[in-house]
Amino acid sequence: MAAGIYDSRSARQSLGSTGSGSRRHSLLSADGHSRASTQYDYATAWGQSGGDKLSRWRRAYIASDTGDAEGVQSSLLALPDDSRFTTCMAISEDQPLLAVGSGSYDTNMFFVQSLDGQLDVKASFASKFPIYSLAFKSNLLMAGTDRNTSVLYKVDRARLLGFASENAIDDTQGEDGPLVRCVGTYKNKAVKSIDIAAPGSHVPTKRVACVEFAPAFSGSTSSPWPPSSVGANSEMFLSCLGGVINVWDATRNQQALRVEKVSGQPLERAAWSPNAPATLVAAAGVDGTVSILDLRRRGKAVTWRTQQQQQQQQQQQLDAIGVNDVAWSPFMPYWLATGSESGEARVWDLRYAAADGACVATLGHPTNYGAVRSVAWSETHADQLSTGTSDRAWRLYALHADSDDTTRTMLLADKRAAEDIGSVAAVGARGSSFYSLSSCGDLYMHQVGPQALKHAAVHRMQGAELEHVEKAVYTRDLQGAAEAVVGLVQQFKAGGDASGEHPIMQQAESIQRLCDLFKAKPRVGASAWTLPPAAIALGGESLADSTEDTARTEESKDAQAAAARGFHGDLAHVAYGLPPGYPLEATASRHPVVWQALEQLNMANLRIRLERVVKQAESSDVDAKGQPLWKAIAERERQLMQYVKAEPALFGAKLLRAAVKLVLPHDCIAGLRLGLGVCQAYLSSQRQHEHRGAEPVVTCAMLDALVHVLLFPTVFDADGSTEDSAPLAAASSREQITLDVAGVRARIGECLDACAEAVFEMVQLEISIQETVMRGGDQKRVAEDIVAVMQRHARSVRALVGSAAAEHVRDQVQLHARFPATTTLSASAVRLYLNSLLSTRAYDEHLANSQWWRMPPAAAAADAGHAVGSDSGWLSSYALARVVNRQTATAVVPRMQRQIDVVLATIKKEPLGLEPRLFRDTLLKVGRIWLSVDQEIKLEFETEVTSKDKATGASHTAVQRVRTGMEGLAAAFEEIGGAFLMLLEALTRHSSHRDAFRRAAGEARPLHEALAALVAESQQSDPQLRERGLVIRKYLRKLDHYAKNQPPEDTIDAGQ
Repeated sequence: MAAGIYDSRSARQSLGSTGSGSRRHSLLSADGHSRASTQYDYATAWGQSGGDKLSRWRRAYIASDTGDAEGVQSSLLALPDDSRFTTCMAISEDQPLLAVGSGSYDTNMFFVQSLDGQLDVKASFASKFPIYSLAFKSNLLMAGTDRNTSVLYKVDRARLLGFASENAIDDTQGEDGPLVRCVGTYKNKAVKSIDIAAPGSHVPTKRVACVEFAPAFSGSTSSPWPPSSVGANSEMFLSCLGGVINVWDATRNQQALRVEKVSGQPLERAAWSPNAPATLVAAAGVDGTVSILDLRRRGKAVTWRTQQQQQQQQQQQLDAIGVNDVAWSPFMPYWLATGSESGEARVWDLRYAAADGACVATLGHPTNYGAVRSVAWSETHADQLSTGTSDRAWRLYALHADSDDTTRTMLLADKRAAEDIGSVAAVGARGSSFYSLSSCGDLYMHQVGPQALKHAAVHRMQGAELEHVEKAVYTRDLQGAAEAVVGLVQQFKAGGDASGEHPIMQQAESIQRLCDLFKAKPRVGASAWTLPPAAIALGGESLADSTEDTARTEESKDAQAAAARGFHGDLAHVAYGLPPGYPLEATASRHPVVWQALEQLNMANLRIRLERVVKQAESSDVDAKGQPLWKAIAERERQLMQYVKAEPALFGAKLLRAAVKLVLPHDCIAGLRLGLGVCQAYLSSQRQHEHRGAEPVVTCAMLDALVHVLLFPTVFDADGSTEDSAPLAAASSREQITLDVAGVRARIGECLDACAEAVFEMVQLEISIQETVMRGGDQKRVAEDIVAVMQRHARSVRALVGSAAAEHVRDQVQLHARFPATTTLSASAVRLYLNSLLSTRAYDEHLANSQWWRMPPAAAAADAGHAVGSDSGWLSSYALARVVNRQTATAVVPRMQRQIDVVLATIKKEPLGLEPRLFRDTLLKVGRIWLSVDQEIKLEFETEVTSKDKATGASHTAVQRVRTGMEGLAAAFEEIGGAFLMLLEALTRHSSHRDAFRRAAGEARPLHEALAALVAESQQSDPQLRERGLVIRKYLRKLDHYAKNQPPEDTIDAGQ
């Protein structure tokens, strides 16, 4: 193969279409209607009542030859093909490169760069045989020749485009290697040449009419096709020779993978379905038959077939029309376009049987007197199809779904080749550009601008601004459309009237239309459609039944109507806005305003949907599809939180509370997390505005109702469970304050004002406790985990309100970080924590925490004061105090007292009879109670005592007043502590001298460290406890020398 040098500058021409000095002027507007009343009437000229056919043809030809559609810029490149016999074209998928083939024996392969609206020949070569078909994939180029062979070339595209070689890694010649190298030859089954063909048959030819690479696919062992020998990295391709399709693996050229005879007449075109990789193939040929092959089927791969026919004038017979090209829609997997000798392009819906009207649209032009040689779908618009005809014309059509359930076509562009001879051999599309190749060597690039496209835009919204957005999206000016959308959404938010409805809800319909306009529709999956069972038809009749049948005719009419409706609905869906699979993310990455518009629309649309779900939940628990409404909210938690953080005022605290309230009963943890996310978003927004010195748009105090829902029942609520224990009224609590919902939320609002972070930490605690409970397991282990969770929470709260500057916060909300039960407003969390302390026998912790629910002495109440409400600063003012005090008086105090009494009794009976562990546990509990609990607080309550009369068996109930407390703690501590010292002294005498003290230190050190920490903590938090701590500090000095790992010096000397 010899390379040719070509100066493209001398051959390139540009045909301007919009300027006043353009070579051609348009007689047709973009929608196909005449611009002036003096224009040529094509329909009348070609009607049966017209005059001389030749005169009419000449007038139409002259008009169309000078006609260009508005807004189309075309660039022309005259290829250096001396034979003027160009046959085919292939476009690279990922590089601005085209390959053109020629039927010449000399220079017959050309590589053209398409960049910045210009076409340049980069190289030309002379292949051994004429080329009649081409296929491009990655750096591989397949060519079909006239010797029943397909030739595979490896193309160094980078070097062709002026960059470093892309084959340098696997090519030993590197930069010095050939630009195009033959790497394989595939010989199709030979066709015998005959001098005279049978009547009605075409003369056999050895030309490979079509080659095409299979789309990328993933190998599957469960599917019969592709074969297991074909890996995912293999390149499969098909080639057409006569009426046979050969399927090859490019890595092996000895034998085809599959040979399928489709027709007895030559095939003109075969195409892989891009939506069903390596399985479905469409084929058509000179006999007018359009076939769909499913290569997964063995023996009979043809699963759908029809034949294009037309009725001759004044005759009843139907003649077959040769089909020159087929093209699969890149967006709708069941749309197939064909171009035929009739001069029309047709669109078929493969979901319907061919005999029942699967042809759902016909595209043609009144000035077209030639065959449609090639068809190509647009890669940016699902409703656009381009054609190339034998009368040198390239045309672009748009399919439009009208409101009356009919489908019509619109002509958007009409370009005719400069030469007066030849035809369009091939058309193609890449991105927003279209290409057409004439048989005389003229290559055109057509760039269709907004002026040509805007007339085909679908309008579903009223108003100039909204219609402008629709036009901009249809012309794919997404940047301009996004800028307009951002402004519109801001206008919508600022609007509103006196109705009280949120402004966004008043514009809900427009918002949702804009979302549909910008939505990147998902691709239609292979499982979403199927070929019909009876899908093979010739001559408009089923192969299985060719008899006339009235019922069958009526059924066929119904099927035709169903096909038309189905196509119309799909077209209306995909033609509005962006087509399925449109690369919206790539566009948004280039234009950030597109992301901004998408976020604004999604945010507003989510707000609309959320309010509608909340309103619907008032009457039903499920949506129209039967899905629970709460799940619709839970599944969008992440997106909702993202938008609430970005713009919390858009959603509003009331709407968010309703959403959380809807989720909580079904998934407690999900509801709590959703609510916590809302709280954190409001806090973040408030802090950001305060940091900038601006007035906050939202404040945490607005969330009082939401926090009430999240922490319900709170310590301020009247607990319904306390009604059953009314006879057990704690006399030590204040007179109970009963608050209504507004009063409770006012208290919560005051806490949010004081320290919102601490309140939100309480919500996080609620989540942790719920997770702990739901994990389940051993009851004791669960109780220990709950205690640990509460203690971690208390440390977190201490970090938030533990500073001196936050002392007013502690006084205002009565929050004491040393005591976890006071660090939450959730009554459920408080009760779970106190119950867990009881289960783990941590009576001292229970008494220390529950003291805040007992009425303090008068002197303490007067000194401490409170800020929340007139009489609500003490936890003893609320209903929960009765429950806590009942548990303390009936369970905790008696059990703690019993433990002390048992230890004291054992000491008196046998001073050394207890294990050291029991000494340490009891001493530590007594010490914590002594230092943490106010000893002036007494537990006085009334309870009902039931007795039974032995004689009559009748039961009598009487009210008994009970008084309980923890008296004599100091004396008990000294007595038990002294016994423990005696035990340590005894341990030093039961083994060798140093080992004895080492053992005693091991028993004494844990108690010494725990008591020392307890004394230090109590004095740090309350200096008034210094005097009470003297008892324990005195004991620590006695315990100190046992806690050390060696005896005093005088004892050592005496021992020696």
